This record gives sequence, structure tokens and C-alpha cells, in this order.
Amino acid sequence: VYWRLTGSTRYLSKSSQKADEYLREIKEQSMLGEAVRQCVEAAGHEYDSNTQKSLLRAASFGKCFLTDFSPEAFVSTCRELRVLNAVRERGVGLPLTHTQLVYRQFYPLAIEVCRYLKIPDYQGVSRVLKHWASCKVQQKDLSDEAIARAVCVKVGDSPGVSYSHIAAKAYECGRPELAIKLLDFEARSGEQVPLLLKMKRSQLALSKAVESGDTDLVYTVVTYLKSEMNRGDFFMTLRNQPVALSLYRQFCKLQEQETLKDLYNQDDDHQELANYYVTASYREKRLESRLSLLQTAVDEYNKAKNEFSAKATEEEMRLLRFQRKLDDEKGAGLLGLSLQATMEALLALGLHKQAEQLYRDFRVPDKRFWWLKLKSLAEKEEWEELEKFSKSKKSPIGYLAFVEVCMKSNNKPEAKKYVSKVTPEQRVKAHLAVGDLEGAADAAIERKSDSELAAVLARCPASDRQLLDRLNRAAAAAAKK
Repeated sequence: VYWRLTGSTRYLSKSSQKADEYLREIKEQSMLGEAVRQCVEAAGHEYDSNTQKSLLRAASFGKCFLTDFSPEAFVSTCRELRVLNAVRERGVGLPLTHTQLVYRQFYPLAIEVCRYLKIPDYQGVSRVLKHWASCKVQQKDLSDEAIARAVCVKVGDSPGVSYSHIAAKAYECGRPELAIKLLDFEARSGEQVPLLLKMKRSQLALSKAVESGDTDLVYTVVTYLKSEMNRGDFFMTLRNQPVALSLYRQFCKLQEQETLKDLYNQDDDHQELANYYVTASYREKRLESRLSLLQTAVDEYNKAKNEFSAKATEEEMRLLRFQRKLDDEKGAGLLGLSLQATMEALLALGLHKQAEQLYRDFRVPDKRFWWLKLKSLAEKEEWEELEKFSKSKKSPIGYLAFVEVCMKSNNKPEAKKYVSKVTPEQRVKAHLAVGDLEGAADAAIERKSDSELAAVLARCPASDRQLLDRLNRAAAAAAKK
């Protein structure tokens, strides 16, 4: 197609009618745009300047008849040909393409060519600098420090130039120290670390990963080191990097429990070892195995001088043995329950003596035990036992609790038994809880409390005028004082 277009141009210069015929034929076939494109492309591959001009004239002629022609390719080809023709002159003598020019290491000229052709930096100047740096690191007559400084000054922060790529070239040339110096200029830790691992600089790779703050990168390095090092060296490397060690411990807690134990042993961390054995005990089904692990935990807590945890673990062992004994005797199904849950279960089963034995042996606070027993008896509606319990000794939780628990079980007669035992400060609440407005009013008037009088007034119905008047008079008297 482009041959017909160039033919049309030649006949046009001769004022021949065939020029119009050729052009009309191309247009009728809807091939004019393709013909122009082919002429431009062919000109770029030609070495003879006359042929180049002929092809570009044909393209220029053809594009005049196109309504949607984009001139960028035409303009860039003209620029490139000016440069290439200049370097092909006898004074230079380089019949090269642009790519060949770069690889001849005429870097300043290549950069000027890129700028003249207005090639985007990442496709032009940056590519030239990258190639220059890759050659620079191979110069054996220069020191590592000199090369690293020259590369940094020349390349700077040019877009698209990776210092890790340049460092890899240095490493391939047998200059690992230069590679490390170049990696210091690489801003992306994700690019630094893989090469450092390849170079067997594990400590430095781990340090760079930690500095990056990228936990995934740290895990990547740790996983690599684990596969490449023996166990002792691996743990020693992690010990020098607390952040990496902490992350690896978190991983082990989820995936590798045995490795976690080895880490604690390596560090003589008796506190964490004890915690590990306690956690491991909960995964055991057999009581003997669980008790064995807990005893080991006690020993480790003692080594860590943690008396509180050691004693708590010993009490857990006592509780497990107590639970097993009752399971065997009563079939209670208590094994593994907490102390409070065990007492609740015993009270629910009516095993009050055993519950009280736990209460004494484990020094359970009086208030907690009284609440547990109070709720249990009320839920089972053992009202006689509840009354006996209330008289066993002075209640450490008071008697308003008895009133409220009975009312929660909808047993007002039982609740009223305890109203008289309530302290004066709680008596209004107790009367109101059982719906005794007269008693609540008497108690509030006796105490002359504004807040308690207001509470009774809020509950008093508008129809009870006599009680309302009493309360209002008492409130007015209290306000005057």
C-alpha cells in the first residue's frame, strides 16, 4: 500500500494525472491511513537519506487527506532520523540504531538523544543510567567506595532505576562489598532483602527487614533463615533481633508449640516456660498427664521466683484432684471447671458439704460464697434451707440481697421475711422491692431523707391522697432543715 502512496507522490511532482488515480484507489480501499503509517515506519528503518525523504514526503502528502491522523509518530520519526543521520555522518561513522547506540557506551550522547527525542525518563534517560551503572561496577581500577559514590551522584533518585539491580550486577562481578554499599541507596527494603539473602548476609537482611516495619518481610527472612541454618545458629540470630524474635514467637504460638518451648529453653526463660506448660496442660485429656505438666510449670515458676503463680498452679492441681474424686464418687462431671463453676455445680447438685469444703480449703471470700449459695437455693426454690442459711451467721452481703433474690423468683411472702433484717439505710429499698408503700413511707419519714422520700413519692399512686399528703409534709419539713 505504501508503494502506491509513494508512487502517487512521484506523479504529483510531475503534475501527472496518475497521482490522483493512485490516491483515489487507496482511498476507495480505505487503506490511506495504513499507507501513511507504513511510509513513516519504513522511513525509520532506512539508512539512505533520499529514501527517507521520499517516504516522509509520501506520508506528509497522504495525511493531508485524513481527518483523524495523529502526528506523534510522524514527528518522533523525523526527530530520530535527524539524530541517527547525524551519527551516521562520516565525521562520526556510526551507522547505528538508537538501541545500538546505547550499548556502544556513548552515554552522554545517548542521554542527549533521549532528551532530544523527548522520550519519557523511565524509558530513556533512566534506562541509559541503569546501563551505565551496570558497566561502572565492573571497573576494577576503581575502589568500591569510589564507584558507589559515583553511582549515587549520577543516578540519584532517577525514576525506574533500581539500586538493587545495580547491586546484583556488582555481586555477579564478584564485588559483594560494593553490592552492600549500593543497597544502602535502595529505598525499598523489599528490594534489598532478597539480594542480601542470596549473598548469605543473613544478619544484615534481617536487620533491613526489621527496619522496614514490614512484618511479612520479616517473616519471609525468618522462614528463609530457619531453612538455611542449624537450630542453634538460628535461635542465636533471632536473639540479636528482639522484634524478629517476638514475631517468631507469635508465629510459634499458633503453629509450632514445640519450637516455642525450645526458644524459651534457649533463653532460660523460666517464666515463659512455666506459662507454656500451663497452656499445654489444658490440651491434655488424661488427668495424670495434665498434673505432670502443671507440676513442671510449678518447678519453672519457682525457678523464676514467681511465688504467686507457683501457688496458684498448685491450687489448680488440688482442685483437679478434688474434681476427679467427686466425679468418681458422684458422677458429677466437674473435671476441668473453674473453682467458682465447681462450687455452682456442687450447690446445684445439692452437695452443700462439698461446696463448703471448697469454700474453706480455697479460702473463697465470704461474700462470693454467700452470693453463690443464695442464688442456688432460690433457683431451686429451697426456701426453708434459704431461711436456715440466712440465720447461720450474720450475712456478709446484707439482707437486701435475700429480698431481691426472692422477688426475682416471684415469692413475695419469702421476701417479706427478710425486710426487717435489712439495715436502716436499705430499708426503703426493701419495702419498695416487696411493694409495701406504707412501710417504705414510714422508713423514709423516719430517716428524713430527701432522696428516699422522692423515691417513695414517685411510686405512690395519685389516688392515695392520705399517703401523698404525709410524704409531702415530710418532704417540706426535711427541706426546711
